[in-house]
Amino acid sequence: MKAYTLSQFLLRQKIFWRTPASVVVAFGLPLLFGGLMPLIMPDGEVGGATMSVYMVTGVIVMVVAMTGFLNLVEALVSRRQALILKRLRGTELPDLAIFGGEILTVIAVGLLQLVLLIAMAKLLHGIDLPADPALLVVTLIAGLAVFAALAVAASGRVPGQGTTVMVSMPVLLLTIGFSGFAYPVSEFPGWLRAVAAVLPITPIAQGIRTAYVGRDFVHQTGSAVPPEVGVLEGFQVMGSGWLVLAAWLIAALWAGKRWFRWEPRRG
Repeated sequence: MKAYTLSQFLLRQKIFWRTPASVVVAFGLPLLFGGLMPLIMPDGEVGGATMSVYMVTGVIVMVVAMTGFLNLVEALVSRRQALILKRLRGTELPDLAIFGGEILTVIAVGLLQLVLLIAMAKLLHGIDLPADPALLVVTLIAGLAVFAALAVAASGRVPGQGTTVMVSMPVLLLTIGFSGFAYPVSEFPGWLRAVAAVLPITPIAQGIRTAYVGRDFVHQTGSAVPPEVGVLEGFQVMGSGWLVLAAWLIAALWAGKRWFRWEPRRG
């Protein structure tokens, strides 16, 4: 199984890097946002983080949704409609190896995007390196895995390539709204914070900001500056967030098993 998964991953990587459109979509928009947003935002702080840091971490959160969900839904639907998935299943590759190769590709691309965004934030905007790199990487990988599993499930409900926007746009809007990219979740009304608390994007955003700034954005209230947290504390304060992500991963895997289609959808 490991050998099959690795071979599928290497194949997907080769195809990805040989497809200019995929590379531009995966890296162009995040790097453009990461480079420009801190320049056009006014000076100030949000919860102890400068606006530049807040914007960069917001872009990293968007990377999780775009790479883990939006791009993968489009790719899976297009390959299903072109009979590529059906042909792959007709080989000796196990189903899990096919999905494993896709998810590993998403994670590899996401990690490279993270490295480039951190480097650009440091070199272009003078932003300090993440306070807790381990928490940052773990949160990113967990988020990418959850959204990739959701993409597999959602792709089965999408009729064709032209209709992927039906599932992509709501996810993108929820990401922008509930990640704190546009407005801090800690300052939402109580009922809206309760909704945000059960969505997967919220713990991902909280974990990324906690890791980058070294402050507890998980338990932040209002506009108060969160207390500083150490390396191990960062993983501990994310306790409820890990449970939310685990619940979404289990639900996504269940939905994917029921909804995913190998055959092209017509009409």
